[in-house]
Amino acid sequence: MSYPPAPRLHHSHQRPRRHRPGAVFATVNGSAFALHLLLACTAEDFMANPLWGEITTGLLGLLLQGSLLVGTAALYDRHADEPEV
Repeated sequence: MSYPPAPRLHHSHQRPRRHRPGAVFATVNGSAFALHLLLACTAEDFMANPLWGEITTGLLGLLLQGSLLVGTAALYDRHADEPEV
């Protein structure tokens, strides 16, 4: 005989929060893009600073931003089908 799952108990002062992976995805990637754009517009000398050969600080930042985008997209894809609480 199986029983239905017990309801989750929340404190009276806390509202249950919905699981929203899309909001986290947009916030993380949007803030990384905004930071990169701000640095590109205001700190041109810093972004053009060569690190290794033709690799500059701006290019390294762009590669890190791209890897962050791919990583968070993979996490979003993994958690997008979970039921909402």
